[in-house]
Amino acid sequence: MQLLAHTIETLRPRLVRAIALLWSAFCYLVEPDAAFLAVMIAVMLDLVTKLVAISAAEGGLVPAIAKGELSSKKAFRGTSIKLVAYFVLGVLSAQVQYVVQTEVAAILSQTLIYGFLFAVESISIIENLIAAGLHQLKPLLARLKRDIGHED
Repeated sequence: MQLLAHTIETLRPRLVRAIALLWSAFCYLVEPDAAFLAVMIAVMLDLVTKLVAISAAEGGLVPAIAKGELSSKKAFRGTSIKLVAYFVLGVLSAQVQYVVQTEVAAILSQTLIYGFLFAVESISIIENLIAAGLHQLKPLLARLKRDIGHED
């Protein structure tokens, strides 16, 4: 037990430095702001509402898990692919200012990209809620799709 405690204490400064380095690289590449955080929150809400929709379709959480419709592997895979794609788009939108040499272009690109991603996530969240039984949201979904030109 003492060996484990000693090992943890030895690795702690390295771990803290590694986390700090990764966070610094992330902040440099993405320059996260409120729009980026809003998109990430929307991604998490999309995941939660998808789980609710699947549970509702299968008659509850336990039956959905028993039938294999809900699994951490499926949820992790889908969400991680989305997060990587959104991260790459965030990096590209943040790095525009270094290519174009103007901050206005960076702000415009971030606004367009994050706005579009947030709209896509909002549509997905509403679709999940409709699948879970909230059919009153169908007019809102139709309006959102019409406004951003999203076709099925």
